Amino acid sequence: MKNFFLIFCVFIFSFRSVYSQDIIYLRSIIDTLCMQDMYGRGYVNDGEKKAADYIARQLKKLNTQHFGDDYFQPFTISINTLPGDLELKINDKLLMPGVDYTVDPDAPNVDTSYVAYSFLNNKTLCSQRTVQNFYNKEFKEKLIIIDTGFEKNDSEKLLEAEVVMRINYNKNIWRVSRAQKQNHQAIINISNKALPKKIKKAEIKVHAKFEETYSIQNVVGYFPGKVYPDTFIIVGAHFDHLGMMGNKTYFPGANDNASGTAMVLDLARFFADTAHIGKYSIAFMFFTGEEAGLLGSEYYTKNPLFPLSNIKFMLNLDMIGTGSNGIKVVNGSVIKKEFERLKSINEQHGYLKTVSERGEAANSDHYFFYKKGVKSFFIYTLGNEYKEYHTPTDKAEGLPLTKYNELFKLIVDFIKSF
Repeated sequence: MKNFFLIFCVFIFSFRSVYSQDIIYLRSIIDTLCMQDMYGRGYVNDGEKKAADYIARQLKKLNTQHFGDDYFQPFTISINTLPGDLELKINDKLLMPGVDYTVDPDAPNVDTSYVAYSFLNNKTLCSQRTVQNFYNKEFKEKLIIIDTGFEKNDSEKLLEAEVVMRINYNKNIWRVSRAQKQNHQAIINISNKALPKKIKKAEIKVHAKFEETYSIQNVVGYFPGKVYPDTFIIVGAHFDHLGMMGNKTYFPGANDNASGTAMVLDLARFFADTAHIGKYSIAFMFFTGEEAGLLGSEYYTKNPLFPLSNIKFMLNLDMIGTGSNGIKVVNGSVIKKEFERLKSINEQHGYLKTVSERGEAANSDHYFFYKKGVKSFFIYTLGNEYKEYHTPTDKAEGLPLTKYNELFKLIVDFIKSF
């Protein structure tokens, strides 16, 4: 009896060690991708390239195979960046980028002080007289401040201003999906808490750099299947994030999407054991340019490394850092057979609280695969325990990974069900 108990304890300890090691490996990947030296995995200081190189090194360590000479699928994009000085002073008070304000990523160079400005809201243009006064004003090289509701008035006069400052009453969230060009005016989204009631002077400095042909790359590795090596199950995630807004503020992107990237690498580590490989090949795809408009996955589907018709199924993992309320499955309501299978596996093992379905959505890298006829799910976790999104505070140390182990097991079981 004593020997049995000893063997049981060794088994439990071994199981816990394996689980702990999984989390340690996952955390190390997330920590590395969110380092300041990765510059937010964007297009300033080669942040995106450094992340791609790191992922390729991980795939090489796992002995994954690659298509062509290496793991990279290079292509070029047009992109506007904000790599240099970025300052906003109001009444000589220096505001904090990413917290007090954000600058739209298509901004041009600006280095100006304003001692006069126009404040606009729906009440400003409530009479014909004030409307006429508005249209008679000259806004060239001027600052316009817009309050909530004004933008419903679609006026070309706004386009004349050098800077448009929008008052934001919610948390500042940055996006770079408009960064494929450079605008003629800078748009600043400023928190209402950071804006004084009376502005005596506003000083704005933005250093922008537009690159017509910036080189980026997807990263792809795979393990061949035992029966049908030419047919693939894809597990994918985007590794890019927002990068830098100015030369001091970077966006770590822990949940979005170091979490999904790390899980795909962890899955590659699991399937590196040939005993886990099934009938079909498994490809691990890491897409770039997602934040700039799903550019990497769109490029891949137009230039596939093997025929898209050879894809059995595609799983896209994006923002999987929580899970207390289960997961949401985009395309679950339109790809019913596989959704019901995923849901049944979860119910059988009791992994997650819910596996809920959602319809079509062009909100991550599954989309262009789906539009090309590939059966695809986009999975993200649900839970209120972590709410950082597109902010400088989406950091690795704060990411809870509440149901990571359970989601990992569910995905492995789903892949093995094919």
